[in-house]
Amino acid sequence: MHRESDGTHGVPRITAELRDDGGRINHNRIARMLRGIGLAGVRLRRTHRSTVAETGT
Repeated sequence: MHRESDGTHGVPRITAELRDDGGRINHNRIARMLRGIGLAGVRLRRTHRSTVAETGT
């Protein structure tokens, strides 16, 4: 599933797909398996700046 999604699917999505297919599987097991083979999903979180430097003065 990870390869089919071009590496974008991580633990939550893979777990959801397996459960939709009728499997009983825990997300921790999926996380262990992905970690064991060195795979990770893509993180699409934006970074937020809390402080903007003043220009001039």
